[in-house]
Amino acid sequence: MISFAEIALNIPFNNEDCLTYEIPYGMNATIGKRVEVELGKKIQQGLIISIHQMMPNYKTKTISKLIDKERILTDEQIELAYQMKDFYLSTLGECIFKMIPQGRRKISTKLEKIKAEKNLFILNTEQEMAYKEIKSKFGKVSIHLLYGITGSGKTEVYIHLLNDLLKETDKSAILLVPEISLTVQTLKRLELIFGDKLALLHSAMKISEKFRNYNQILSGEKRIIIGTRSAIFAPVKNLGLIILDEEHDSSYKEHSSPRYHARQIAQMRAKQNSSVVVLGSATPSVESFYFAKTGKIEFHKLTKRAKSSSLSEIELVTKKDNSELISEKLLFKIKQRLDKKEQIILLLNRRGHSPLIYNRLEEKFIECPNCSSNLCYHQKAQVKCHLCGYKDSFQNLQNKFSSELELFGSGTQKLEEYILEKFPEVKLERLDQDSTKNKTVVIDVIQKLIDKKIDLLTGTQIIAKGLDAANVTLVGVINSTIGLGLPDFRAGERVFSLLTQVAGRAGRAELKGEVIIETNTDHPIIQLAKNQNYDEFFENEILVRSDLYFPPFCRLARIILRSVIEEKLIKSKEILTEVLKKYLIHSEFKKLVLFGPTEAPFYKIDNNFRIHALIKTTEMILLKEKLKLIQKNLKLPSKVYLEIDIDPIDLV
Repeated sequence: MISFAEIALNIPFNNEDCLTYEIPYGMNATIGKRVEVELGKKIQQGLIISIHQMMPNYKTKTISKLIDKERILTDEQIELAYQMKDFYLSTLGECIFKMIPQGRRKISTKLEKIKAEKNLFILNTEQEMAYKEIKSKFGKVSIHLLYGITGSGKTEVYIHLLNDLLKETDKSAILLVPEISLTVQTLKRLELIFGDKLALLHSAMKISEKFRNYNQILSGEKRIIIGTRSAIFAPVKNLGLIILDEEHDSSYKEHSSPRYHARQIAQMRAKQNSSVVVLGSATPSVESFYFAKTGKIEFHKLTKRAKSSSLSEIELVTKKDNSELISEKLLFKIKQRLDKKEQIILLLNRRGHSPLIYNRLEEKFIECPNCSSNLCYHQKAQVKCHLCGYKDSFQNLQNKFSSELELFGSGTQKLEEYILEKFPEVKLERLDQDSTKNKTVVIDVIQKLIDKKIDLLTGTQIIAKGLDAANVTLVGVINSTIGLGLPDFRAGERVFSLLTQVAGRAGRAELKGEVIIETNTDHPIIQLAKNQNYDEFFENEILVRSDLYFPPFCRLARIILRSVIEEKLIKSKEILTEVLKKYLIHSEFKKLVLFGPTEAPFYKIDNNFRIHALIKTTEMILLKEKLKLIQKNLKLPSKVYLEIDIDPIDLV
């Protein structure tokens, strides 16, 4: 009898979850395997969702090729894909292919040089209490916020929970981290403690290495999985524990369809498996902290540093004079630390050399030809756009504008030059997006910092995450207000979190730490960061969120239309306005707030013009029903594309 397969393709179909293909005689096609099929005149990759003998009433094509010898997706993962499809309003194929390992860079995470302690540390009273309370919920669906100041030993609580889960049950665990290369010390400890039961999954791995680890997880050979965002889909057997370290971090949100958040997927998987979810942070997302405070999730607090050190003192330095990149006060403190052979971290959350290039003749800053964003001057006389990646030489720019161009502002490259000019003998390293394209560089630099082989580390927000170097006693923040001006209700939360996290890098052991935050304003967020009091920040922020009807008091959905043809986008804006009126404004919502459609704050990115609309409501189930109708009935001109983001974290 002829058999047919329902196949999910990684293509944004509107109405169909799967397409039907005939299975060739003798092909060992089973559910959960990838295949190649012909669609139109192209060969596409798909995954078999079901097999049946019901002949369609139309002519079917035959599967071209079977890719996998064994299934690579479990029934649980396929069920999760169906949940995601409905939750994020994407297609089944898009959800399925988010779970299958993809290779990008051919880099391996080598931990041989990293030093770490193999034995479990004894927990202090607060850690012990949190650990026991969380462990008592093993085998039940429960979500826990582990809120602890920087250096309070949240990682040690994770390790004790993982150790007990592995030794006392047959369950598996997933530990998510925002950035693998910044957690190498923790990774090494976990490798020493859990040995061959540990597997890594992250985007910087070789595709062959990733698939090998993936298959070992699938077989049950590996039971502790560590990785970045996409590791939440690991095909573990009997999932018992999911931990999101630095749960507030924006890297847990995916920016292509389906635009999932790892925290939400963790909750879906917990319900599937009766698992415990632990969200850890010194600066939790406002939503998570609110849910903990109101009893919707479990709440555990760590108020003391684990290694008996106290939080570093923070001093604000108001910098009125911009002739010097760094204030005299901070320069003096740097010299003090260098003389004492102690280490320094300097944060400037801006890449490049000079972020602004001014055209004196036209009296304006030069924008990227593809974006609504200014070009940035980089070392080696290069200019770059940080939105789309456009590059050109500074010489070409000068020739094009036939006028004298001036460089304004400071980025990490300029800071590096400045420090080396002031302290020629200093051993300095820089970590930012430009210097860390090769992830092994990050690991090497972190090990140099730990081994006291560098005096000073400078960089962007990447250096605020996870670094634990005992000899760092001074942290300096230059231009601390970067990011506060963004038209996004989370801008203040992000800056507070960044300043608190980077301040936590100082004085993590016996040596006392000190933090200097340079500012040119008395903005309340900077003042709150100086106090290192998240509770105080939260009490202020939650009032603003309540008054303005933002999460956690509502849910958000963002609709984006984009096109390379501006005229078509303008026409589409009118079409979208009418459809939104029909399905949202004149509808049965008790409370719904609609902003737009209007131009997105960055109106043009990578030659795509963009408009957006923001929807606020507490009735998300009803809203999704209406958004599905909008997806179905919105008739857009060709080359105009619709994107829907449920619970967006980026509004620009």
